[in-house]
Amino acid sequence: MARDGLRSAAPVRAALACAVLVAALAAPATATPREDLRDARAELAAITGRIEQRSAELADARVALAAAEARVDQVVGRLAAATVLRARLDERLAVVRARLAAAQAELDVVAADLYMGAAGTGDAGGVVAAMLGSTSLGELGDRLTYGEASSRGAAEVAGRADAARRELERRQAAADVLVGAQAVLVGSVAAARDERAAAIDATRAAIDRLDADRAAAVDLVERLAAEAGGLAAVDLSGLRSALHGPDSLTYGRWGELFLQMAGAPTCRNNLVVVVAWQAAEGTQAAWNPLATTHRMPGSTSFNSVGVQNFLSLRQGLLGTWETIRNGWDVYRYGAIVRSLRACARPMTTARAINASSWCPGCTGGMYVLNVVPHVQDDLATYLVI
Repeated sequence: MARDGLRSAAPVRAALACAVLVAALAAPATATPREDLRDARAELAAITGRIEQRSAELADARVALAAAEARVDQVVGRLAAATVLRARLDERLAVVRARLAAAQAELDVVAADLYMGAAGTGDAGGVVAAMLGSTSLGELGDRLTYGEASSRGAAEVAGRADAARRELERRQAAADVLVGAQAVLVGSVAAARDERAAAIDATRAAIDRLDADRAAAVDLVERLAAEAGGLAAVDLSGLRSALHGPDSLTYGRWGELFLQMAGAPTCRNNLVVVVAWQAAEGTQAAWNPLATTHRMPGSTSFNSVGVQNFLSLRQGLLGTWETIRNGWDVYRYGAIVRSLRACARPMTTARAINASSWCPGCTGGMYVLNVVPHVQDDLATYLVI
């Protein structure tokens, strides 16, 4: 029985070995560190491509928003002009109505005097016939003009009254046309505001998509740095170009140079907010990470809004600084610089940027404010992209 028992166990062991082999073949192979690094780089390349697309979408959305804003301003201006014109026309109508009423009252008196005078000469019937037979004040004036000499006063009054009536009719017709035009303009204002609202939504959506891809890229860069032995071992040229174009520096280096030009320290607080400011703009305009529209010698327009492509790093820094200096008080840019010079907390300076005229109302009122927390969490990575 012992031999029988041994004989029966052999097939069982063979079956178990076969099952283990099948399971081993079916289980996914563990990726090597080299393969993980390769996959991460491929993923970064894919995200970089998406960022390029998102940046183009955002640029188009901003152009469409600017056009919608201009359209609203245009139709609102036309409506305001039409409203002023209507008010002036109403004032003139009131004057003409008063003049007509006075002429008609005077005509009544003259006609009564003529009738009483004609009654003494037996010609009352002629005056009455002239009045009753006239289809307008003008016609009455004509009839009386060719009547007795004593009727000339009535003819003059009738003529003034008829002229006032014609002016009143002309101005009333103009007022009616203007009322119709105002109604059309009111509809145009509503349509333009709807267009602007849609453009705002599209811009916000484009910003959200770009922010999501940028955040994914930052996370992936940090992972790559850990696997490759540091940020220096990670090729970020493609990502930098996708984020802010080929003619640019890293967020960190441009931020340092800008702070030096502004007479502000390159403290961590300032680097966080200036990097966040650049990221919030997300522009690929040459040497113009804050997307100023200030023209410099030889600069060209990057888009229809007028954001400039500068010829060099120095020109871009000067153009940005001149923008701030020219709007120091009127656009509240001076408050931004004062906050930077005090090395204030990033959100404090971000609120100064948000309150200025740099990009009022952008990102649903969260311009720069929504980017600062991300940069604070990953400043080391943001500085080098």
